[in-house]
Amino acid sequence: MVEVVGTAPTSAMFITKFVYRHSWKSNRIIIKGKQKKSIDIMKIALIITTGRTGSDFLHHCLDGVNGLIVFSDKFDYHQFFEDKLQLKEPKILIKQFLKKYSYLFSKIDIENIKINLSTKTFEKNFLYLSNNKLINRKEFLILLYKAFHLTKGKKIKDTQTIIHHSHGIQRSAKALEDFPNAKLLITIRHPLSNLRSGLKHWFEFDKTRITMWHAFFYMFRIRQDLKFLLKKMNKKLFIKLEEANQLKIKKKICRFLSVKYQKKILKATVLGKPWHGDRLSKKKSKQGKYMQPDGKKEYEKFFSLKEIQILSFVYKDYKKFSYNLMKVTNVTLLRNLTHIFSFEKYILQHKNAKKNFFQNIKYLILRFVYFIIICFKLEFLLKNKHLS
Repeated sequence: MVEVVGTAPTSAMFITKFVYRHSWKSNRIIIKGKQKKSIDIMKIALIITTGRTGSDFLHHCLDGVNGLIVFSDKFDYHQFFEDKLQLKEPKILIKQFLKKYSYLFSKIDIENIKINLSTKTFEKNFLYLSNNKLINRKEFLILLYKAFHLTKGKKIKDTQTIIHHSHGIQRSAKALEDFPNAKLLITIRHPLSNLRSGLKHWFEFDKTRITMWHAFFYMFRIRQDLKFLLKKMNKKLFIKLEEANQLKIKKKICRFLSVKYQKKILKATVLGKPWHGDRLSKKKSKQGKYMQPDGKKEYEKFFSLKEIQILSFVYKDYKKFSYNLMKVTNVTLLRNLTHIFSFEKYILQHKNAKKNFFQNIKYLILRFVYFIIICFKLEFLLKNKHLS
């Protein structure tokens, strides 16, 4: 695990009747207003993934930890607002949220989650906490988490930290607009294992994903997501999937979140029930326990030696996390710019290839262009371009 701590100046802004103060040292958001103490003091930490890297496992390991507020699964709260300053009626917002995300209280298919929480109780808690005041999207997120916590039968009194699983870079970047001082829990993995998992498991789970778009998406995100996150000056903790269940790592996560170490963090749960893993994973966890991920042996079978050389250069930024990658120069990449990977050949020969012909060609060309950009260090062309 690598820990990176950044610094940033504090800031202040005034919106309607509320005054927001951001403290970098405590990473707290203090909102003063007549809100029945519903939005008072709350720290925010984001879980951000860089592919198939165990962000869901981390999410559910934090589920039962005292001092934290964790939702049943990830969701996007930005879609309910035009921008971060827009104010909306709580009654309208909660109806819209439950229409979109009612499954978060019952059955989440992709994550193999079955729970039974009352959406009516959740709605009542949300409206009570909102005090029927107009709220912006930052307040909306805080109220959602607090209402969920109450609905689980928990007390907010001794809880000051929300763990929001923003997941990909696009949602995470938006969340950072609302919570610029949020701490970042970033899950990473050996990039070749990450790419293999992102291709193999999705191809097996959903045949419509057997496209050049999906292959390009994963190759791109594993590199660009990390580059984006390395530049962030927030307090951040990089968690390697290969080490994710080591006791020293669990204790480090607790220290990072300013909570006492608890044995609960060693198991992944949803409302106290074991989480067995998502539907993409063929290996299922027993009682929410950690499973050692596939490693070198598996990715060496999946990729050819030439492909490992090329990808080692593309993902060389991961060497700073002590991942073992081949020593390759950009000359190797230059010589193989138009090399078609074995998984790309599989896509182009698949029975879906005819109906996806033009899209496949488009993204194959984009992949060639992407490698040219990497080879000639034209990174400025990729500024603020994120697919995840």
